[in-house]
Amino acid sequence: MFKFVLFFHLLAVASKLVVLFLIPRLKDVEQTRHFLVKYKKIDLTADIVLWTTGLAFFFVTSFAYLLQMWMLVSMLLYMFVFYLLKRFLMRGLKEVAESQKIYAEKELKSLRFQNVCVGIFSVFLIGCIGVLMMTKPF
Repeated sequence: MFKFVLFFHLLAVASKLVVLFLIPRLKDVEQTRHFLVKYKKIDLTADIVLWTTGLAFFFVTSFAYLLQMWMLVSMLLYMFVFYLLKRFLMRGLKEVAESQKIYAEKELKSLRFQNVCVGIFSVFLIGCIGVLMMTKPF
């Protein structure tokens, strides 16, 4: 059962992180609007799956395991990655989509820069989570 829950959890994580790879391909406002409509649906579904599988982890693992300090720190870092995605990238996508310009080059350039920054920092945080899960330092 654990592998089943983990599979769907990781699938939801991947669907949320796919935005990091798709933003650089956006060329104009109309394409951004279309992408934002699609991604909001995927994002909502991924949120539901993440919360459901997160709750399911309480039932398929021991409660003591989930309350270990390294696990709590990992979960906080994990939530911070998704906060960064919501705070910077989703806000940037909305700004471009709501723009009255046809191409909105300045806004798209800013969005791409934010995407690179969030992407690099997310890779770093996910690497930290991996190290915590492998070494279980505390």
